[in-house]
Amino acid sequence: MSYKFEEQSKSARNAILAKLKAQVAGADYEKLPEEPTFEYAKQSREQLLENFVSLLKSNHAEVLPIKEEEIGAVVVKQLQKRKIDSLLYNPNAQYANALASSFGASSTELTLLPFDFNVNENKLNYFNDIPASITSSRWAIAETGTIVLWPTPDEPRTMSLVPPVHFVIADADTLHSNFASLVEQQNWKAQMPTNVLLISGPSKTADIQQTLAFGAHGPKELIVLLLNSQ
Repeated sequence: MSYKFEEQSKSARNAILAKLKAQVAGADYEKLPEEPTFEYAKQSREQLLENFVSLLKSNHAEVLPIKEEEIGAVVVKQLQKRKIDSLLYNPNAQYANALASSFGASSTELTLLPFDFNVNENKLNYFNDIPASITSSRWAIAETGTIVLWPTPDEPRTMSLVPPVHFVIADADTLHSNFASLVEQQNWKAQMPTNVLLISGPSKTADIQQTLAFGAHGPKELIVLLLNSQ
């Protein structure tokens, strides 16, 4: 019985390999175009920032250049625009007081939901009843249009991965030309972070019938509140 199973597995594997080889048969690898290169390290701050924003937008993220004192008012406006009435946030964050003031001054009923609960004990509420969240970020990468999040107990990774709408505060002053320069300048070789998230847009997948869908395994919308970009 075991022998027969092994033979069937081997046959299936050979069939898959044969199909893959047939698809690339006749390809002239010497004529394939070279990968595009871009010397990001030699670009000006303005050029790096332009590329960062352009790539985020091309990945269906919404980028809003704002001042730090505008965070609360902009978030309220964006929530009202989407008819969202609550927002998960970190009550110990630098932006928390400004956010609370804007919510209190809002003419509509908006609720700030502090992250002060155990995820495992509140899964149903977390996944079903929280429409939006806001988090901070640590760095940004121009080459790929990526925002780097450094999760903490106050702002765990689930805050940016579970709610359908994710607001993230990014600072243009933390922009690195590429991932390699970030790793080098932050000396990750000496102290590798244990939990880092690289976000370049809302969640998307094309696994189902090769049709691009957003929000399959994460937020449908990524709204970037970009500071110090002007």
